[in-house]
Amino acid sequence: MGIQHGPATGAHRAVRPGPPRWAVALAAVALVALGVVVGLLVAPRSGGTPAVAAPTVVTSPVSAAPATSHPTMLGEVVRVDSGDEVVVRVGGTETVVAVLGIAAPRSAGPQRATGECGAAEALRFADRTLSGQTVTLVPDPTIPEVDDAGRRLAYVVLPSQLSYTDAALLAGVVAADTSRPLWYAPVFAREQSEAVADDRGLWGAPCRATPGEPFPPER
Repeated sequence: MGIQHGPATGAHRAVRPGPPRWAVALAAVALVALGVVVGLLVAPRSGGTPAVAAPTVVTSPVSAAPATSHPTMLGEVVRVDSGDEVVVRVGGTETVVAVLGIAAPRSAGPQRATGECGAAEALRFADRTLSGQTVTLVPDPTIPEVDDAGRRLAYVVLPSQLSYTDAALLAGVVAADTSRPLWYAPVFAREQSEAVADDRGLWGAPCRATPGEPFPPER
């Protein structure tokens, strides 16, 4: 065993011989194997859904929607039933579509003795914007294709790539729907806030609706 002179204080330390080369090689192989095992443990499983950050700015679900197993459909709007429900003919079959992201006030009818304020305005806006249009029905990846009533759940996107959901919220004729965990919920909340700040539609006279609360009765 050799002795190496230490610092100027006169202290000494023993210099131990290094490990054999075969031990170094074995340790290297073990480290590589450990890295492979750790990689397998942390890698996403086949078929799993990776976490995807929600977009901060979205103008249309068509251009920004994440991959989804639900089909995107092309059809023609043949009837508008309310500010958030339309009938679309797809491949010769008519289907009722509940427009995602919005909740429109309801008119009086068999199940509602008193209408909600703004129902007529919401219906007129939807009719003017959608009737006779060829639209794309875009699903949301976070929810089923249809609801319990058999209505197709989709965003209705115009040929201009404008989503009707965005248009109606910015016009203030509908409220943002918070009953479902939609992919674009933060976008819809911002659009509603803009309409509320400007007293557009429901949020101004005569309705003076309050976000998060039931629509006031028809006036």
